[in-house]
Amino acid sequence: MQKVLIFISTVFLFSCQERPKENIYSPPLEEDKIENQFYINTSLDNLWIKILQIDSLDFEIESKNSTTGQLKKKLYPKNISDYINCGMMNDEIYVHYIDRIFESSLEIETSLDIKEEKEELTSIQLISTYIFRSKETGTTWVFETNEPKLILVGNPAFGAEPYRKCASKHFLESSIIKEITKLE
Repeated sequence: MQKVLIFISTVFLFSCQERPKENIYSPPLEEDKIENQFYINTSLDNLWIKILQIDSLDFEIESKNSTTGQLKKKLYPKNISDYINCGMMNDEIYVHYIDRIFESSLEIETSLDIKEEKEELTSIQLISTYIFRSKETGTTWVFETNEPKLILVGNPAFGAEPYRKCASKHFLESSIIKEITKLE
């Protein structure tokens, strides 16, 4: 009889427990694309010199000839959610959720492709490549400016949507474009 009472008490105790909260993922809202190709009214050589003099940009020369050039810059920001949007998990920013549970990292490589169109007109195309990683699981999102990435996560929480979307917030791109367009 005592065993039956213990069994009934145990069943009753567990049946009164609150159900575990379901994890609900919400993807980021569609953001406007940034105009990442623009023109500067100056010669290629003049623009080149000015860009390299802006300390906050800190680009390195990748290639250069008389009519084209490419500059590159790598960043490893700690404040990942300032740069990318991967939606929400429950009421938490997904980037913070990943970092809290698995730790995460973000690498950004930005390139400026510069081309002299006419004598006093130069075009610039700015593209940032984002590599967002969950350190423990190895899940990696690789995406570019204006090109969000949707991936299937290997081990989603039970009942959760298995796809996750990450996109640029255009924070970096906007800052660089602002600095360069001030050169005109």
